[in-house]
Amino acid sequence: MHPSGTVRQRPQRPTVRQRLGIQILFDFSSITDAIGFCSEHGLAVLELNLGNIEFQRQLADAGERRRIRAAALRQGVALAIHAIDGPSFFIPSDTVRAAGVRQLKQELDWARGIGARNVTMHLGFDMNFGLDGGARYTHQQFPDYFRKAISESLAELKAYARGRARLCVENVGGFRYGMLPPILDRLVGGNLGLCFDLGHLNIQPPKQRTKELAFFRKHRQSIFHSHVHDNSGLRDEHSALGRGRIDFVPFFRLLEKTDALVVFEVRPKEAALESLRYFEKEIEPHL
Repeated sequence: MHPSGTVRQRPQRPTVRQRLGIQILFDFSSITDAIGFCSEHGLAVLELNLGNIEFQRQLADAGERRRIRAAALRQGVALAIHAIDGPSFFIPSDTVRAAGVRQLKQELDWARGIGARNVTMHLGFDMNFGLDGGARYTHQQFPDYFRKAISESLAELKAYARGRARLCVENVGGFRYGMLPPILDRLVGGNLGLCFDLGHLNIQPPKQRTKELAFFRKHRQSIFHSHVHDNSGLRDEHSALGRGRIDFVPFFRLLEKTDALVVFEVRPKEAALESLRYFEKEIEPHL
């Protein structure tokens, strides 16, 4: 209750449409040009995939970061970063893992410099070694080591992210190893959240898909980011929406109840515009 006696209204959450955007990887070499493309086509979010080496070079320059920030503010485009793919938290080496943590810290610094809201990260993969006709992962052989190492690394990154950007763990790779849900249950919150990738969910076996979706529903308020792309259910195709078999409406209804930035992770940029048209015609009317 406001002191005047009136009931204070909670700020209205932006609609999914107001949080919708595109991930850019190869279509542009200039970040400011990519911002202009989003503004021109009514896309509210631009996620920069750092697999683009030119993006890394621009973000490493303080003057460029100021220009990128100014362009995004001027054109009303929210920025996000997709961390470099490759570094793994499942490498059995403190030295190598520390290098991955340093890289993510640098990317969080870049995010603060350009005013990016989110940095999405992968946990990476573990090595699967042949064993007398079968196979065994390193983290299965040494669970205590990896449980401690991953918990400490994520806690360190969560603390570092404060005041810089929200760090979002994506559902891919080691995210699905059995030791991870309890670790994330303890750590998710504040500046450490989740990236809910709908395409990655769809290619999982039914039992895993149900389990994973339940985890995201449980931590709904910590879904800060989402990747949206289509597939046939057999492999990770990153197709434009409508080309595969995913029924997106139930997932968008979940995302509607979050503050997540919702990003078309499809390539090239024309596929993102195709996805936007599909969203407006087939999804948005049902929200």
